Amino acid sequence: MPYEYFCRSCDAVSPDRRDREADSEDDLTQHRRITHGGLAPAAGDGVRRVHAEARGDGCLPSGSFWALLFFLALVLANCWGR
Repeated sequence: MPYEYFCRSCDAVSPDRRDREADSEDDLTQHRRITHGGLAPAAGDGVRRVHAEARGDGCLPSGSFWALLFFLALVLANCWGR
């Protein structure tokens, strides 16, 4: 599962998810250095694991899309069945 860093102080999230936790920690350190002067923000920050499906690349439709499509198919099947 990929990793990403987050910062609660400035609501920043890593733009790219990394396959290795160490790479996300490097991104977090760089964010601290550039944005917060090298200090950890008081609100907190860290690295977390995210599901591969949550990458946000949009290649797969969401579950609500499939539910709507199924419901539409049921309605159309009921209309044509008469």
